[in-house]
Formats: sequence, structure tokens, C-alpha cells
Amino acid sequence: MQKIETLYEDDNIIIVDKPAGILAYPLPGSEEKTVGDIVGAKPCHRLDRDTSGIQILAKNDDAHQKIQAIFKARKITKKYKALVWGKVEPAEGEINIPLGRGSKDRLKVVPKKDGRESRTQYRVEKYFPSSNMSLCDINLLTGRMHQIRVHFSAIGHPVVGDSKYSNKSSELSRQFLHAG
Repeated sequence: MQKIETLYEDDNIIIVDKPAGILAYPLPGSEEKTVGDIVGAKPCHRLDRDTSGIQILAKNDDAHQKIQAIFKARKITKKYKALVWGKVEPAEGEINIPLGRGSKDRLKVVPKKDGRESRTQYRVEKYFPSSNMSLCDINLLTGRMHQIRVHFSAIGHPVVGDSKYSNKSSELSRQFLHAG
């Protein structure tokens, strides 16, 4: 079983550094262990399996309801780092593209004119010309499934290592997306 680093813990919550490759939430019909199974608490928000970073889990139902209400009210800032293909220009901006489920593949999220509002702010921290990649600081204003991955793919700068929303190959074994 993979070790998960605890960043903070009290009687109600535990905050961990979720490694990539571990489920944050159980998949229907899957027996695969989740972060919650490993640490013995209930996740308060989702992170993609291949996204690493900070995850908040509740130790009791009251704490779970309160943390989820805080997320729903958008009182928690969701920050990420992503390495994306290409030179992102402008170097700072907001991606505002509505998203919805794909009509052919319900597990895939796609830009949709009649989709749910989805807003992602970003700032390029550094551009790496030798590899043609940009490291971006991201502030998620809404929290749609695969939002960052779909938004950056839609503007022509998919997340490095993302096998679902990018047709570019990399030598990374996972997508380069980190919550925190």
C-alpha cells in the first residue's frame, strides 16, 4: 500500500498530499483502494487519479458537511500548478469555456456552448523554450470534472502527460498537474 503524507490533522479533518495514481473517490464497481480508504476518512472534494496534491478529508459527517458547504460556497481557493505544451499567450488570463459531457464518450468532458459555466484563471510562471513547455499557476474559479485539462487543451496547450485530452506524447508517466 502506498504511503500518503499527512500535512495536517485534528479531531475533524486530515489534509494529505495525495500522490498521483491513487483514486480520490471510489469508482462504481471498483475494489481499488482510495485515499479515504488508506487514511480512514471521507474525501471532501475530488482530484483526478493522476493529479497529485492537497486533498482534504473529514473524519466525521459533521465535518464533511461543513467542508463541502465551504467548497460549494467557493470560499476555498483551488490552486494548481500545471506544465502545459507550448508558449501560453497571453501570459496571464482567464479561460471561460462552458463544459459538458461528451455525446459519444460520457467519461470525457468537452467544450459545449450549452454546458456549465467553467472559469480558469492562469499565469505563466515560466516558459521553457528548449522543450516548448509553460509552467502555469492556476486558480480554479469553478470546479468541473477535468476542467483544467479540457480548458488548456481547448486553447491549444494541453497538460503534459495527459493521455485523455492531449495527442502529444511525453516521457512522463503521468499528467503534470498538482493541486496546492
